[in-house]
This record gives sequence, C-alpha cells and structure tokens, in this order.
Amino acid sequence: MTAGLTGAAAAQGTGAVHGFAGAVLPMAASQPWYEVVTSVATLVAALGAIGAIVVGIFTIRQRAESDARAQWWSRVQWAVDLSFEEERSRRTVGFEALALLAQSPLARAGDVEFLRGLTLDTLAAVQSRGEGPFSLEDASQTVEGVSSQSHRVTVGRDEVAAARLRSVTDAAQNLATPGWIDELARTRST
Repeated sequence: MTAGLTGAAAAQGTGAVHGFAGAVLPMAASQPWYEVVTSVATLVAALGAIGAIVVGIFTIRQRAESDARAQWWSRVQWAVDLSFEEERSRRTVGFEALALLAQSPLARAGDVEFLRGLTLDTLAAVQSRGEGPFSLEDASQTVEGVSSQSHRVTVGRDEVAAARLRSVTDAAQNLATPGWIDELARTRST
C-alpha cells in the first residue's frame, strides 16, 4: 500500500511539474525535463548577456563623459591661469576662452558659478572708474573723437572680455546682468 501511495504521489507530483512547465513553456509537457531545463538555462544566459551589454554600454558612456569633463577642466585651468597674467592681451585670451568654456554642456552649475566669480575683481576695478559709457584704450582716436569721448571710461580688452564672461555666466544661471556690464561687454573698437 505504501508503494502504491508513493507511486501515485510521485505520478501526481510529476504531473504538477509538467503542468507548471507546460504553462511556462508551451511544449514543455511533451518534452523531457532536461530539455526544458536546457531551454530555461539558455534563456537565462541570453538575459544575462543582454544585461552585461547594457552595463558595458553604461560604463563606456560614463567613462567617456568623465574623460570629456577632465579635458574640459584642464582647459578651464589653462584659461584661468591666463586670466591672472600680468600682460593684458594674455588676460583677454583667458577671459574669452572661459566665456566659451562656460557655454559648454560639460559646465555644471557649480562650475559656472566659479567662472562667474573670476570676473568680480576685474569688473569692480572698472566700476570704480565709472559705469560707462566705455571706450577701448587702444582704439585709434581722431582729434574730433578725443573731445567727444573725453567723458568716456577707458577700458582694456581684458575688461571687455571679463564682462562678456560675466554676461555668459549670468545667462547660464538665469541671473540679470547689470546694464553697465552688458554695455561694457558690447564695447568694440571704433
């Protein structure tokens, strides 16, 4: 009796396994268990491979972005060094480069705030001389121009470049730029 009960229970258990496998895999009921396991193992391996590919792509993208940010930051360091040079033409190049770098999609909010801060001393020096109208100190002036521009604040190209950097960083942060800085940023040789 025990043997018959055990055989019936085993037959019922096997039927339950085939019933479940048949619901999961359509032809599993007619296939031996080892073929079902092989099919499931193949499916799991394929899903694992797809997962590995997705992780690999994510890692490559993250590394590429990290490398691009590192290169961007080394350019920022070079331009910052130039913006503190004694020679005004080198400072101009530094501020102009920083204005371009501030517009990069690699520049984050904290980076833009840092770049904005680099203009504070230069613009404070200009403001202490007056808030416009402005004329470039190296602009060629005729005798007539001298008398009409005698009331203008004379500025250097480096100060104009600093004003451009300030305008770019203010725009990136959705801040209002003071009117005299906008006017200074638009100053050109005449």
